[in-house]
Amino acid sequence: MGKRIFIITHIFPPEIHGSGIMNRELAEDLAARGCTVKVITCFPSYPEGKLHPGWRRRLIHRSREKNYEIIRSWHPVSSKKNLLNRALIMVGQSLSYCISVFFSGKPDIVISDGPPLVGALFSAVIAGICKARFIIVVHDFVIDILDESKKNHLGVLNILKKIELWLYQLADKVIVLSEGFKRILIRAKEVEPEKVAIIPVWLDCRDIIPMDRDNPWRREMGIEPERFVVLYAGTIGLVSGAEMVVEAAKILEDHQDILLLFVGSGNKKKNLEDMVLKAGLKNVRFLPFQPRERLSELQATADVSLVTLAPGRGKTSVPSKILGYMAASRPVIAAVDTDSDTAALIRKAKCGMVVSPDQPTDIAEAILYVYRQPMKRKSMGKAGYTYFLENFEREKVINNYIDVISS
Repeated sequence: MGKRIFIITHIFPPEIHGSGIMNRELAEDLAARGCTVKVITCFPSYPEGKLHPGWRRRLIHRSREKNYEIIRSWHPVSSKKNLLNRALIMVGQSLSYCISVFFSGKPDIVISDGPPLVGALFSAVIAGICKARFIIVVHDFVIDILDESKKNHLGVLNILKKIELWLYQLADKVIVLSEGFKRILIRAKEVEPEKVAIIPVWLDCRDIIPMDRDNPWRREMGIEPERFVVLYAGTIGLVSGAEMVVEAAKILEDHQDILLLFVGSGNKKKNLEDMVLKAGLKNVRFLPFQPRERLSELQATADVSLVTLAPGRGKTSVPSKILGYMAASRPVIAAVDTDSDTAALIRKAKCGMVVSPDQPTDIAEAILYVYRQPMKRKSMGKAGYTYFLENFEREKVINNYIDVISS
């Protein structure tokens, strides 16, 4: 291909995050096909808002990873989670892209992958100055989420909406994760259909493989072989709706052989821990993010896996954690809007059950159903694994990126 490509993103390894891992793999695979790839990113501080051990901020930090270059420049970091502070951090991160690009030469293509809106705005400026093609990757519609919160201080939201629409018009291509996202762009954002490409999230099938449930990680964590594990793995974020899982745990309290296991972190984790402590629940446990090399064992520990999204969020967010569940050959309970893309995926793959996102009784009943149906668990897990290999495996999905870039 021979193109010079900038991938601009605020999250990148060593940070443990799905989009960061995917951007690393995209960089590797584009470079392997003859592109000159540079990743313009930030110093690692996710998820705690603190620099990772061994890192310090400099004006510019350059490194090589396999066949591509990583460039980071100074930006603020903070562990404060309020909305204003997060917005200021995102602006600071995005400004740092401009410093990095000053040391990076000119690209033919700029791929913008965050932070939402402000990252795309600065990426658009960089693409314009460099006279490069501009691609936006949309993981969710943040402005729509803010709009639903009814907080439009001083008309700021109206300005952000106009910037969002302008960026979509400016882009040469807008990449979305699903058909539902594409419909929103075309109908609500008035983006030309030919400009929108659907490329789902992906996972390298070597990262998570099906394993036995009684494995070394499970034993290291002190989880008894006879205990039935319901796993929620990944970010416990603002739109996760994971509070309903704790409410379901209250209903399941008499079934002490059922463990609801949260593995991950996020803005809502402390809230959930407080709920569990206040209720005195013994059937819920929290663990931090685990090393990537232990993911197969972690996922295999589950008897059933769980994904949740708050009501109304399923239309603007597709959780990538589902792919890990499917790759591990585990059935999935999805507490999401029944008309969402996530629900449609579960039904099409025949890999689990869809229940209401705001009814903990429904979640509890779904858990009890799969708890009592071992053969059904096995068949749903197998169906999900097959669907994953056919639709979400790394090489197949990244070929779609190659097609977009080649055109």
